Amino acid sequence: MIERVIEGKAYVNGIIQECCIGIDRGRISSIKKILDGEKKIRVKRGIILPAGIDMHVHFREPGFEYKEDFSTGSLSALYGGITCIADMPNTNPPTTDLFSFKEKLYVAGRKSYVDFALYIGITEDNIEKIDNICNLSRIFKIYLGESTGSLILEPENMKRLREIKEKKLFVFHAEDGDCLRKCAFRARNLKEHAKSRPPLCEVVAVKKIIETLGGANHRIHIAHISSLSGLKEMESAGNNITSGVTPHHLFFNVEQDFAEETLYKVNPPLRGKINQEGLLEAFLNGKIDVLESDHAPHAIDEKEMDFEEAPSGIPGVETMYPLMMYYFIRRLLPLNKLISAISEKPASLLGVNKGKIEVGRDADMVVFNPRNVKRIKDEDIHYKCGFTPFRGFKAIFPDKVFIRGEEAIDEGECLIEKGFGRYVGGAE
Repeated sequence: MIERVIEGKAYVNGIIQECCIGIDRGRISSIKKILDGEKKIRVKRGIILPAGIDMHVHFREPGFEYKEDFSTGSLSALYGGITCIADMPNTNPPTTDLFSFKEKLYVAGRKSYVDFALYIGITEDNIEKIDNICNLSRIFKIYLGESTGSLILEPENMKRLREIKEKKLFVFHAEDGDCLRKCAFRARNLKEHAKSRPPLCEVVAVKKIIETLGGANHRIHIAHISSLSGLKEMESAGNNITSGVTPHHLFFNVEQDFAEETLYKVNPPLRGKINQEGLLEAFLNGKIDVLESDHAPHAIDEKEMDFEEAPSGIPGVETMYPLMMYYFIRRLLPLNKLISAISEKPASLLGVNKGKIEVGRDADMVVFNPRNVKRIKDEDIHYKCGFTPFRGFKAIFPDKVFIRGEEAIDEGECLIEKGFGRYVGGAE
């Protein structure tokens, strides 16, 4: 007999339909109108959707645990309907070699509530050992210009990536270093910060990436696209290049009135209203592939420093799916676009067996009740930093979250322990 059956209205094969989802050993084993199982969970209110996958988070461990760690970061992800994350390498020490990779793998394995993959940073220091580095993982992060704790690879060395035979995912922070240096000045507010890191630097970086790696064997992902000109530059990209966007670039712009501007300081920066509204329209029209949080928290006392000194970074892993779920439901938008961007496409890029409610996939699912709308409050969020820039926004948080068939969240209560998460980012 099937171990567990979840029954209700579920998003299967592109439509919402009444069905029973059978689960054995953590994976979906059957989807039918009627199923019997040893344990049955009936979802009476709400819809069952694929759980979210956030392919861009900074959980800050090791080295910056006072900002966030794998326990608090992954618990926040879980409450936001995210059951799988990919953590970035700009920690201390940075994740750039076998020792640092294994250290982070051990820590995450003990502390993460959700499943996880780990990026390795490719830099000037390890590019000559790229063959050995690429045996450790299948996902890699590359910074072409300075950012918070960044690990820089000079653009002329990107060509080395074409030499790697195994198919990998290379994720780029696309701001060109030379351009940033030419435009740099001490910015005192969000508008000046945007001018000090203009869209031109994004365009130049995207152009170099496409010229060097377009059409290569590898998958290339431009993270957190922030400008229409950067997005337009991608129109000439090959089929192996995708783009991602964050909720903060979709909903915030420098023309808005912010009481605490430093909370919204981020790289790449927030842009003007035309860029913000244009990116939102592009996302809704399917011209941007992935929704990613770029969850990058800092302690509140750091963010409350003078603007020039305050670090760049915005927390967002817990609010991303709930924010977008409310936005889509409120505006009667088709959910298939949201599910593609937050579940299906990230699963495909990361190479994880998740992202869809279909036989053979991990049984990672969330239940959203469209009537359970609430305003986001700092005190309700699980980040270690204790604040969210999305305070006051309306959102729909999941009533239930399942990871590999296990009920992890039920009506606001966490039912699993830290360390439940598994590493899912092994090298090919």
